[in-house]
Amino acid sequence: MVCHYCGYKEDVPRLCKNCGNTGLQMHGFGTEKIEDDLGVLLPEYKSIRMDHDTTRGKNAYAKILTKFENGDAQILVGTQMVTKGLDFEKATLVGVLNSDQLLRNPDFRAVERAFQMLMQVSGRAGRRQTQGKVIIQTYNPLHPAYRFLPDTDFKSFYESQLPERHEYGYPPFTKLIKLQLKFEGLPQLKDAADQIAHTLREQKIAEVLGPEFPPVSRIKGKFILQILLKFERQSAKIHEVKRTLLLAIDALRADKSMAKIKITIDVDP
Repeated sequence: MVCHYCGYKEDVPRLCKNCGNTGLQMHGFGTEKIEDDLGVLLPEYKSIRMDHDTTRGKNAYAKILTKFENGDAQILVGTQMVTKGLDFEKATLVGVLNSDQLLRNPDFRAVERAFQMLMQVSGRAGRRQTQGKVIIQTYNPLHPAYRFLPDTDFKSFYESQLPERHEYGYPPFTKLIKLQLKFEGLPQLKDAADQIAHTLREQKIAEVLGPEFPPVSRIKGKFILQILLKFERQSAKIHEVKRTLLLAIDALRADKSMAKIKITIDVDP
């Protein structure tokens, strides 16, 4: 098992370290597993893989695409990096496995991005004279992300998303600023994030969500906490929020124990 964030490696456990249970099972699949299965199911076709592991070397990306374009491999298995910008004359079939995972990202734009990505990857099939075919695996075919795909109905998809954005106060109806704090020491990080969040709440200039841990809460030995600000889309309001935010950060920096905490401000995250 390899972590793509920090490079940590560990053998796949044969039993649970806490209770000793030996009934551990592998769930889900990655590109490597799909490539192995294709070799069994379709042995007459050669597949090639494009993912984080196979594109690390110099010019690896270009070499993989050249092999596929020249016909040295008939099946290209890849992650999201194969969804856009590719133009192959002989590619007539596109398959998307377990597409529902695109909808489960903890982001209010998850559905929008899923729709965009499925539209983009669908465009990889049949880009010349031959009619293309797209097969998408989903457990929820009536979801708006899929329902409007066959007719490329952007307008209906857009209209389906607006009421939910309005109800929960997300763009385009509000403005967002995300504050990310990173530090090796978790107690100091929590204190810093709580201090900034408390200051912002006292000012009552924006709705303050957090601090919360993101889905990946530690990278290369540093813990991560996030604070999200939501407020009205008015020019005067934006300047007021930014000014208050910078003052809160400056006040934190004045404390020497907090000075080394890395703070990133992301407007319109």
